[in-house]
Amino acid sequence: MSPDLKKTLSRRRFLQMAASATAGARLGTLGAGALLTNPLFKPAQQDAAVTLWGWPTQITRSFDVEGVDMMDQRVLEEAGVTLERNLIDQPDLGPRLRAALPAGTGPDLVATDFDVMGPYWQFMAPLNSFAEAEWGPDWKSLFTPTAVAEMDLVSQMMGRPDEVFYLPGNMQLLGWPYYWLSDFEEHSIDPAAMTTFDDFIAACQVLKTAGLTPMIGSNHPAELADWFKLLVEVAAPGKMADVQQGIGQFTDPDMVETFNLIAMMYNEYLQPGALGTEAGNAFELYFAHQGSMIFTFTGTPWFGFLSNDNAEVRENIRNAWGTFQLPGTKGLAATDAGVAMIDASQNKDAAWEVLKWITVGQGAVYNATDTGSPFGFASIVTGTTGTPFDQNIAAPLMDALQNGENVFRRILCPDVYSAITTTLPGVITGQLSAEDAAAEVQDAFDRNCGQWVTS
Repeated sequence: MSPDLKKTLSRRRFLQMAASATAGARLGTLGAGALLTNPLFKPAQQDAAVTLWGWPTQITRSFDVEGVDMMDQRVLEEAGVTLERNLIDQPDLGPRLRAALPAGTGPDLVATDFDVMGPYWQFMAPLNSFAEAEWGPDWKSLFTPTAVAEMDLVSQMMGRPDEVFYLPGNMQLLGWPYYWLSDFEEHSIDPAAMTTFDDFIAACQVLKTAGLTPMIGSNHPAELADWFKLLVEVAAPGKMADVQQGIGQFTDPDMVETFNLIAMMYNEYLQPGALGTEAGNAFELYFAHQGSMIFTFTGTPWFGFLSNDNAEVRENIRNAWGTFQLPGTKGLAATDAGVAMIDASQNKDAAWEVLKWITVGQGAVYNATDTGSPFGFASIVTGTTGTPFDQNIAAPLMDALQNGENVFRRILCPDVYSAITTTLPGVITGQLSAEDAAAEVQDAFDRNCGQWVTS
């Protein structure tokens, strides 16, 4: 494994590393090669530079086989537009947008993520006229159902249900743990027989009694947030949608129980010291078979490991591991990153060409090929490896991604996201009660979120 994995990684940084790894272990071919000659990809031949702001994520980079970022050059050659990128660490992107957008000094395009965008959707331009001119009135049918659900969610939040404010790029399915097939077989654990969260806990107890570590985890904020988004469906089914629309509160007893469930997982069934384990080290522990399952960025983000330069990891993901939906949850199918156009942009036509290149065009093709990541544009599909990977991992994930239900189940406000991820460590270590943690989350929602999430 690369020494970089021993450093703290963001989910997106980890995928970016996978994209820049050796290309010899690509996931497969694309089912949409004809797209490359479609008028959709005709270079715009526009001279004005298009500015793009985003964090260093998969769709704001475009690596060649040597790991060199070629995005600016490729956009110029293939879309006919000069691109100027300003890549900003994700925690800093929100403040930059907060300062620039009201003043009209922002970029032409922004790479979007719910964790960052928050109330900034109001500054985005509707894309309907561009998309209808490109593809006709039924253009949304070109995107997967999960991607359309995400686009519609933003429209709903904006109170403008007939308008679309971004195009989805790569998609994620989270909440599907990976496991060592040999451990489950040896201890007669059948994932298909686990239909409730109690069944899952019983399986964890079987592994623990046998002297194994049931699950590997880390301290990464995104992992804590993923746990919350999934286990809230166990503790309070359907309630996440309500509290983010002002119906009920995070302090309701069933919502509070989510904090207790996460604390139980960390204290009873994850490896000792999980809360002090960096994401890269968590991967190393799982790769070394120091735990039977892992819940660090699980689901489709793991497709990126197929381009990992470690032969043993490639072999294991294809043949030694399986995946299953965490019982009692619905999983979480969502856009990892998309692209929106700033309404104040004076360069919209050229910006549209770049937006297309990233989300549905050649840029998306590069990313899908290099990382195996699913994309929202239905014609950009990953191929197969001809190994047990297809049955053990790829097929169930891709099927679930196509039909994921996530409206108002993800964390829609960055302040709530931050409050959840900063209070959970206190609950896990017993320094903060679940009730107090929930009160802090509700306070963050009341102060900073309700005026736009519940609109």
